[in-house]
Amino acid sequence: MEQVKPKVVMIGAGNLATNLAVALQNCGFDVVEVYSRSGVSAKELAARLECRVVDRLSDIRLQKDLYVIAVPDNAIEEVAAAMPLVSGVVVHTSGSTPMDVFSQKFSSYGVLYPFQTFSRSREVNFSSIPICIEASSSSTLLKLEAIAKSLSASVLPMDSDTRKWLHLVGVFASNFANHSLALANEVALHHGIPFAALKPLVTETIQKALDSQNPAAVQTGPAVRHDAKTINRHLEMLASEPDFFSHIYKLLTSSIQQLDEARKNKNQQK
Repeated sequence: MEQVKPKVVMIGAGNLATNLAVALQNCGFDVVEVYSRSGVSAKELAARLECRVVDRLSDIRLQKDLYVIAVPDNAIEEVAAAMPLVSGVVVHTSGSTPMDVFSQKFSSYGVLYPFQTFSRSREVNFSSIPICIEASSSSTLLKLEAIAKSLSASVLPMDSDTRKWLHLVGVFASNFANHSLALANEVALHHGIPFAALKPLVTETIQKALDSQNPAAVQTGPAVRHDAKTINRHLEMLASEPDFFSHIYKLLTSSIQQLDEARKNKNQQK
């Protein structure tokens, strides 16, 4: 007898929603319909999945297995309030929104948070992405654990408070790191340097940090060396750029030096 595929309703069609919906379908789930306030993106995702498009939340099917609310954090509560009562498990995919945002509406709910950055134009391999789960009951947790394990080998039960700290850590590790690359690219372009020239440096820096398990211990550069001459020369050069470049340079230089000093003091106390 052919096994019945779990039925999924996807609410949202942005970067994360697109990647998660495709990954679920590739793992044997049946994404039956897509809703998004952006009709265009909903139609694009539904066409890719070959499923139904829903124009109104009130029209979503009521008896499916999983309802994934993958929308911006500030819209989760509004979307949940507008949904009809459904019989399946309702989850959001946010790192910083507590699970109890659903407590007044649904009986079976939780969180399915893939700890990764997503873009619609890049399909991500979910097999090694940490997926954080939380649920309203032990039975719901078992269901979410099975779903998460079908996607990834790294499944982390995690409460809302710990998950919001993980999200904050991710902002430093991903968003701020990418912004530093964006700043480097701006300066490079102004002076005829191709961004590709930075790739070996960036690749080695990230790999070394990951291999060390303590990025502060492998920090290099003029800041950690307290090379005031080079630092001042860089600041003089940045005078030709918008003010925020030199402001960020000073801030990060000071941060590197303070963290390095704290690390050395800690090691001396051991």
